[in-house]
Amino acid sequence: MKNTIGIFSFLCVAVLLLFQLEKWSLVRHGNTTGWTYLLSGILFLSLGVAAGRYLYFKRNQRRINKIKASLTKQEHRVLILIAEGMSNKEIAESLFIAESTVKTHVSSVLSKLDAKRRTEAIKIGTDLNLI
Repeated sequence: MKNTIGIFSFLCVAVLLLFQLEKWSLVRHGNTTGWTYLLSGILFLSLGVAAGRYLYFKRNQRRINKIKASLTKQEHRVLILIAEGMSNKEIAESLFIAESTVKTHVSSVLSKLDAKRRTEAIKIGTDLNLI
């Protein structure tokens, strides 16, 4: 929240400075408002895109780190095998564990990824580069 407030405050100050620059440019060079508006628009579009990407990347990176830290190695293996389309029985045979243990791992993976179904867990895992 503090980052958002800081970025918004910075943008407000930048707008005020641009308006002051516009006044100065009108006094010095005559009527150049078209160029000033164009340049300020490009500047704010660039700042908005850069700030959005930075904040999205930072938030997404925190989420990835949190999920990676919460998933055990075995749960990560189970997620990968789910993505390969294996059933619980096939996963159990592949990892040499009981099918009930696989069900527990699958339930835990779904819970940690905040997914309701296996397909949703696969999509979330793929989006977060876990798979």
